[in-house]
Amino acid sequence: MRVICILVIFAFGTSSTLAGQDDYGIEAFRKMRENSPEKFCKYITCHENEEPDECPEGTSYMPGVAQFGCCGACVQFKQREEKECTGSIDPRYGGYNSANPKSLRESISGSEAGARSGAGSGAGAISDTLPENRNTLSSSWCDYFLKCDKSACVDAESGDKGCKYIQSQYDKFLADPEPDPVTHFDSAKYVRFRDDYIWRPNCTADNEFEVKQCKGPTDEERCVCVDPSGNRIFGSAFPFQEELYNTMNCACSKKVWELQQAGASSVTLHCTENGNYEPLQCEDGWCYCIDPITTETYGPNLPESAMALLPCYKKEEIGEQYLRRCESEFHAFAVLSDLLKEKGVQAPSSNLHCDPDGSYGPIQYIDKMYYCCDKYYKIIWNPAGDGCQCDRDAETFKDYGIKVDCRVDSGRYTEIQQRGQTVYCADDDGVRTGPRVYEEYKTYLECQSSIRCQAGITSNCQNSCVSCPPEAYTKYQ
Repeated sequence: MRVICILVIFAFGTSSTLAGQDDYGIEAFRKMRENSPEKFCKYITCHENEEPDECPEGTSYMPGVAQFGCCGACVQFKQREEKECTGSIDPRYGGYNSANPKSLRESISGSEAGARSGAGSGAGAISDTLPENRNTLSSSWCDYFLKCDKSACVDAESGDKGCKYIQSQYDKFLADPEPDPVTHFDSAKYVRFRDDYIWRPNCTADNEFEVKQCKGPTDEERCVCVDPSGNRIFGSAFPFQEELYNTMNCACSKKVWELQQAGASSVTLHCTENGNYEPLQCEDGWCYCIDPITTETYGPNLPESAMALLPCYKKEEIGEQYLRRCESEFHAFAVLSDLLKEKGVQAPSSNLHCDPDGSYGPIQYIDKMYYCCDKYYKIIWNPAGDGCQCDRDAETFKDYGIKVDCRVDSGRYTEIQQRGQTVYCADDDGVRTGPRVYEEYKTYLECQSSIRCQAGITSNCQNSCVSCPPEAYTKYQ
């Protein structure tokens, strides 16, 4: 830990000014830390070897837990069946209050140096140095989806346990050794060519889903943007869409989702196909430039009538006006609706649906019927159910020579997809959720089991292909 000189002098005093008052500096040091933590932390230079998004596997970055409670660190919480727990990070069983992180700091184990100084429990987080090579600390609390019961970490109740639960189930499943290849269909243990579809999601420190998630085997992966609960929002990319895939961050899609959740009637941000920001953005009549990769704004803010003066403006891409056809229609309706509401008049509802790139959404209500439409409002299937994702993707895949099977009653992906002489189960995004088997074993597939397995219920993953013999599976060459 690096602490600037003024703090050292303040904390321990000098022989000329504090002679005979050995405890004065330390006591003042403690009072300042307790009474004015923000002021106190200005004297601390944080030493964080690991960036927040680079914590070692099995740890979570938590702010305000290290170096006198002024700095962040990667915290390792207790796992299932570990003993001597004192609480849980999960809000259902105590939880972490970001407004008062002291309880979390006190759950951090003291280091050897802290023990020598007599600082007691929690010294490793509050009063002592960090480990030499990385800012990783251990907590006596149980991890998310676990509760501390009789000083041991046990599973939470059934139901949605959040992102980290799926992560832990994947890790537990993967850690099992491979069984005998002859009898493997009687075992729930991981087999590479059979269970390669199982998904390990990326999670935030507070047990929510990261906005960008990549699902499926490496050669069939699809990255999608999701909300904190893991539900799909606008934005996706396939590996064959190289630039979209490699630069995807979903920052724009996340912002649009947050504005919509806050009740915004019309959002005019423009997102690219992969959920990133477009370089030119306009909100409430003002326009600015933003870097799609770093999400940092640059240049001036100008009225929309002067957007052509911005460095990111490209006439051949944007044209004379910012709003596109669909959102222009919807925005005009939203403005009128807000005016009517202000006058106490009930505004009519709109059936128009626009995507965050300003184009028409996949499901449109036309002439008293729902249709699957492309982004230009052209009908591509009738009738539409609650999907249309497959019909939309089919249009994209044509350029790459890929064929997908869509349901005729909804435009969604069929439960079982075929590639050459093999078949497999797929989810609503078309991502493979089960093993790839030869076509003659199609009736052996149990797609509901594979979807549950992908969602972290790994107890019967072997039933994704019921009683399939080893020769049913497509082996890696």
